Amino acid sequence: MATTALKNAKPASTYLLNLRAALRQSDKPLVEFSSGTLAIEVRASSDSIFAVVRRPGKGGVAVRAAFVTGVFSCSVVRAEPGEAARIVVNSDAGAYLISFTAEKDALERLRILTEFTPAVTMRIPFLPRDVYPMDPNDDPMGAHGEVAAQQRGLNAGLIFFRIDEPAFGNVLYLQNLTRLNEYFKATGTAPKDAVGGSWPELGYAAPTAEKGTDEALQAGQKYTLSDAILVFRHEERSHERESARQFIQMLGAAYQMLDLPPVEYRDWVGRAQKAVRDLDRAPEATIKHYGHRYVHPYTAAEYPDFMVQMSVVAALHDWGKWQGEPVPLEAELKAGLRRFYDAKLSTFRRYLPNVGDDKNADAVDSWYLYHPLVNLGILASWHWTATTRRATCSSTASTMPCARRSTSSIAGLSSMTSPTSVSLMRPQRQMAAVRPTSAVSTPGSCFRRSN
Repeated sequence: MATTALKNAKPASTYLLNLRAALRQSDKPLVEFSSGTLAIEVRASSDSIFAVVRRPGKGGVAVRAAFVTGVFSCSVVRAEPGEAARIVVNSDAGAYLISFTAEKDALERLRILTEFTPAVTMRIPFLPRDVYPMDPNDDPMGAHGEVAAQQRGLNAGLIFFRIDEPAFGNVLYLQNLTRLNEYFKATGTAPKDAVGGSWPELGYAAPTAEKGTDEALQAGQKYTLSDAILVFRHEERSHERESARQFIQMLGAAYQMLDLPPVEYRDWVGRAQKAVRDLDRAPEATIKHYGHRYVHPYTAAEYPDFMVQMSVVAALHDWGKWQGEPVPLEAELKAGLRRFYDAKLSTFRRYLPNVGDDKNADAVDSWYLYHPLVNLGILASWHWTATTRRATCSSTASTMPCARRSTSSIAGLSSMTSPTSVSLMRPQRQMAAVRPTSAVSTPGSCFRRSN
């Protein structure tokens, strides 16, 4: 995971200075609650409502729950079940309903949901970012740390950062962009690169409608402006691998705070039948080479590759086993697989021999190298013949030199903990005993350790 050091903060904005001024005041907070060892206050500044999260003696994070222009009033109302607090903000522009949910399971978590109902049809010209790391004196200018990951394009709206000075720990911020869809539709915007920022002004900056357009928020209609989920972890500074592990764990904790969709019946059997039918009949789905049918990686696009063929063949085979009779298309696609095999290399290539000049026929990354071997091993376990044994074992053995030259490949294979998977890393001469096993889940599951 690439890490960007942010020891030198950018010049302060007026929004940051307003927050710092508000934090220096001794006004009583609107409401207080906690999550594990974290103390949380909800405070109002001259233009915003903030949730101020502190770890005693270790600094904290201020999260903007709402940006409110003009004169406004706040009132604490009865919280709904599961909520820690609920606040209503009234202004000339409209009404804000802000709810706070704090949980402490394995990790401390905070969710802030902000809904806005405009008093008049309106356009919002600008919304500042919403996350500010702080030092023990509540000063955003005094905290130093690093951003390890943030949203790219239209991917998940998250930012993962660490406050080193003071030693507050890791913070994962996730903006539930799905909940904001009505806002994006009304403003004609998309949340591309919406979560990120420059230290110490991080988090989500909502996209706004372009000038001269008719897109606007409609009076009386409720819009979700923000659904922010924060996960906190107080750990000593760690190496990159441990940081990546914590990121995955914290992302799982954030996922648990998302609202589950309503349970709906889905006819998966019917969908599978239609998918097989369309795959077989749609002219955009397959193409012929060397007298055989191959599946397009994309609809009527790209050259057939071995990974796609094996993925589809394995799925068709599994579907045929489930329904009690084979799918004819499976046999058609299998018939052409041998064209991917390179006898000189004793393994399968990514592309067919007649791939266009715009592709490098010798190039393959670890995903396209090992993923098809997983499905090849699965098929071989179901139908263990001399042909499948030779194809599986020779192809797997031939990939080992690539694995030794690729750190990422070695790490990926080493993470497989089954004993049979470890044998993939051994020289070919040590794989003396080769026979099928009852359960195959990795390319090397057909290998047993030699004594």
